[in-house]
Amino acid sequence: MKEELIAFIQQRTPREKAMGAVAIITLASMMLYPLLVAPVREAFARQSKQLEDLSMTYNVTPAVLTRYAKLLTRRQDLEKFYSGVDLSADPLSYIEKLLRDTAKASGPYNVTPREGSTLGERYVAKIFLVNFQTTSMENLSAFLKELTTGTQPMLLSAITLDKRGAADTITVQLEVSGFEALSK
Repeated sequence: MKEELIAFIQQRTPREKAMGAVAIITLASMMLYPLLVAPVREAFARQSKQLEDLSMTYNVTPAVLTRYAKLLTRRQDLEKFYSGVDLSADPLSYIEKLLRDTAKASGPYNVTPREGSTLGERYVAKIFLVNFQTTSMENLSAFLKELTTGTQPMLLSAITLDKRGAADTITVQLEVSGFEALSK
């Protein structure tokens, strides 16, 4: 069979031999491309993408670490601040006590609890809508200060003050969030 193939090739003209060589090279490259070239090319593309991702991560990392350090410091400050806070008392009774004793609310007041949310396994945040009237800006100022920095600090998220006409009465509406420890 080998002699027949050699004889067959020797009988061909130089042009037919060249065309046969081109056909064999083309067929060989078509067979070798998926086996050798494509995997290498895909590996280079994958490596290039990984390098690009790592470069982006490298550029962003300092800013992320700086933000993390700031947030960690803020968290530690908050935990330090709230470590001395008594969260065992009911925030509703605390607000009512402040309204009576500090704000010296003139007339009836209204504290409406709204649905709060659980904070982890140890605390629950409670939201309250508070409406009252007072005749003294000093009492209102003392109330707000005690509400936000007192023995059971709360977060003030909205406040509306309304003084109509010549009357000395100020109508106050506010939304506050208080925290309470969950009993275990």
